[in-house]
Amino acid sequence: MTWVRTTPESATMAHILASHSLNPAALEAHLALYRTIMFGESPLSRTEREAIAVAVSAANDCHY
Repeated sequence: MTWVRTTPESATMAHILASHSLNPAALEAHLALYRTIMFGESPLSRTEREAIAVAVSAANDCHY
């Protein structure tokens, strides 16, 4: 991501996470949201959650 400034330590992170690397609080909030959505209490199974994530990524033309 040459147009987004990131920290050197973020080189091995997924781009969506690396984009938050200059703001550790934002990075932690993003990870907390992800963990809640994917692993928190829900009537959806993990498989259903992953399927939704794949469908949204495909609709947004993003790799997942």
